[in-house]
Amino acid sequence: MVRMVTERYRFECHDVADCDVIIYSEFEESIYEAARSHLKDVHGRDVSDEEVAPYIEAL
Repeated sequence: MVRMVTERYRFECHDVADCDVIIYSEFEESIYEAARSHLKDVHGRDVSDEEVAPYIEAL
């Protein structure tokens, strides 16, 4: 049985003015992980799910 994904999630980085990264995911857990990884790897910031949550949008 194939389950259709009806919701997607988006993270748009606003950490610095010139960052134009937008991350999409079909899974809520992975969008948080991807957002935290981006902020750590690219911007050197360690953040929690609570800090990232305001920037996650359900589409």
